[in-house]
Amino acid sequence: MENQLTKSNEERTFQYQDSLPSLPVPSLEESLKKYLESVKPFANEEEYKKTEEIVHKFQSGIGKKLHQKLLERAKGKRNWVFVVIIEK
Repeated sequence: MENQLTKSNEERTFQYQDSLPSLPVPSLEESLKKYLESVKPFANEEEYKKTEEIVHKFQSGIGKKLHQKLLERAKGKRNWVFVVIIEK
């Protein structure tokens, strides 16, 4: 029996990548809200309250600067995801 897969149209995983629009950068608020939603089932009340405090501090502090850098990167790069290492 012949292999049916070799008769396909040779479509590749990223064949249409260049014709697709870039994904928008979510707002910082949206990202942090989703983060808190994802943490909640795994934290007890005390841990969750502490996590909320940390998130709010991040949002009003370094988070704003990092989000601005992400928005700038998204203007010039198709893939705007990047990793930031913060040294203390």
